[in-house]
Amino acid sequence: MAEDMKPNEARRKKLVPVLARVLTELCKRNDHIPVDPSHVTKFHALRAPAITIEDYLQRISKYSGCSEECFILSLIYVDRLINQNQNLIVNSLCCHRLIITSLMLAAKFFDDQYFNNAYYGKVGGVNCKEINSLEIEFLFMINFNLYVSDKDYEMYNRKLEEHAVSMQLDQTGQKRIKPPTTHSKPISAQQH
Repeated sequence: MAEDMKPNEARRKKLVPVLARVLTELCKRNDHIPVDPSHVTKFHALRAPAITIEDYLQRISKYSGCSEECFILSLIYVDRLINQNQNLIVNSLCCHRLIITSLMLAAKFFDDQYFNNAYYGKVGGVNCKEINSLEIEFLFMINFNLYVSDKDYEMYNRKLEEHAVSMQLDQTGQKRIKPPTTHSKPISAQQH
C-alpha cells in the first residue's frame, strides 16, 4: 500500500460488508436465471469462485489501498453496466470479475495513487492479460462513462447506509424497516 494512502478503517469496516450483502443478494436473485450462451461475457466463469463475495471484497479492501469512495463508485459502475446491457445477468459466475474490474477502474479514476493492472489482477485472482481484457470490456460496456455526479454519488452512498441500518436491525432480531427489493439492479436509481 502506498505510504500516504490511509484508509478510513471504521468506514471501510461498515462499507465492505454492506456492499457484499447487496451484491450477494443480487447474485442469489439471479443465479436461478439461465444464462443464454449468446449473452456470456468475458466476466463469466465456468463455475462460481469458491471465495464468497464478502471475503473477496475484504481481500481487495486489504490489499488494494483504494479509498472507500471507490467501493461506492464500483457499485455505481456495476449498476451502469446492468442498465446499459439489458442481457447481462449479474450472477455468481460473473460478479467477482465485475467487482475487481469496477474497483480497479474506480481507483484509477478517483484516487490520486493506485496500483497497476498486474497488481489488481493478482489481488483479484486473474492474470495481467485477463485483467487488461476485462478493463477494456467493462469500459466499452459502460461507454467509458466513469464520471459520477455528486448527486448520484450521494444517492448511492445514502442507499448503502440505509441498507447497513437494515442489516443491523436484521442482526439484532428486530423487524426490517422495509422489505428487500425485487429488481435486478444492485441499487435502484429510481430517482432518475
